Amino acid sequence: MNIYIWTFLIGMIIFTLFPFLNKNYRRRSAYIKASASIIIVLGIVLSVVLFKINFVLALLIGLIIFILLDKRTYTKSRLIIYGLIIIMVSMLAFFLLRDNPDYIVNHLKENPTNSALYVTKDKQAYITYQSDELQPLASTVKILIAIEYALQVDEGKINKDSYVPLTELNHFYIKGTDGGGHEDWLKSLSATQDMNNEATLQDVVKGMITYSSNANTDYLINLLGINNINKRIKDLKLDKHDSFYPIVGALLIPYDDKDISPETLESMSDKEYASRAIDINEKLDRGEIQAENTKYTPSYKFEKIWSNRLISSTAQDYGKLLQMIAYDEFPKAATEILHQIMEWPMELNPNNKDRFEYLGGKGGSTKFILTDAIYAKEHNRDSYELVLLFNDLNIWQNILLQNNLNSFESKFIHNEDYQLQVKEILTHEK
Repeated sequence: MNIYIWTFLIGMIIFTLFPFLNKNYRRRSAYIKASASIIIVLGIVLSVVLFKINFVLALLIGLIIFILLDKRTYTKSRLIIYGLIIIMVSMLAFFLLRDNPDYIVNHLKENPTNSALYVTKDKQAYITYQSDELQPLASTVKILIAIEYALQVDEGKINKDSYVPLTELNHFYIKGTDGGGHEDWLKSLSATQDMNNEATLQDVVKGMITYSSNANTDYLINLLGINNINKRIKDLKLDKHDSFYPIVGALLIPYDDKDISPETLESMSDKEYASRAIDINEKLDRGEIQAENTKYTPSYKFEKIWSNRLISSTAQDYGKLLQMIAYDEFPKAATEILHQIMEWPMELNPNNKDRFEYLGGKGGSTKFILTDAIYAKEHNRDSYELVLLFNDLNIWQNILLQNNLNSFESKFIHNEDYQLQVKEILTHEK
């Protein structure tokens, strides 16, 4: 669940308890009603977090239960009012939950400046919609870090089986900055690793790709070396790719410099911005900035600037990287490692093995960005590399794009008629 949903649910609980500030309200019936409301809210949380039920559906069910438990419901006027509310919420739920892969295509068509799609089919470029235009990558940029890691292992510079103390990773962990990804990764570690308070370097990289841990990312940037990553960008001929800087380090620029204004941060040169991010990263590493004592509560302006200034590249560049992974164009040892890391959907969801010969990738998101880069091959069918980049999104667009992203990718890869339809729409638009 994202911050908006948590804020809404916490607000419901506060709204339920607020009347109890008045002593005259503290009656047995009021306590019973408040308890029922709080139990319903907690039931919604458990349904979403533990059972992965869509939030809108869980909210609708909770609303119906609340109405049915209210004795005042059973009058003609209230039945009409509640019936209309349920109909309206049901229509909203249908609009949000319905499978609508065309929403992705329509958004691409209507927002050519802030979106891109690049598709290769059996090594041949198939759709190149705005694919050579720079867009911020969000966590999809972590693919390049995984490549640098795999190549350094192949070159004998680092050992994938070496152990990393979790305390070193905690130096870079700012709670609330990666959607709970770091915590989810920690829960996935084996009991032995957890007991020893350490993880293998390979597992650290998997935590970056599978769970999108930003702490693991900045640790790896330090370990691999920013200069090495930037050199790799040139070696791979990613001509439009921005230079690297630490993700968490950039987040904390307004915290490290309390006097900086949004206007100053926005107008800062790329060189100075990256330099500040690197400096903060080093302070985190040395413990001069205590990550566990740093509360992440940025203003909207600062968060928007950070999002806009995330490392950028093109959909075409990342399609090229995916193709190199899919077709084993890196050295043998590096290729094996990359398949193990990038093809996490095959392990996380065993049902994918029934459909796909291979499936790998990495997505990313902020409040304003949604990105995804995948490579896939169904059994006895064509192979695909597909990169989608969306930027400058409002809340509504972000929700709808996320809800329909998987259905679009799944339908596109499987349905050749749909591929032709999408290609015609976007080719005509260009």
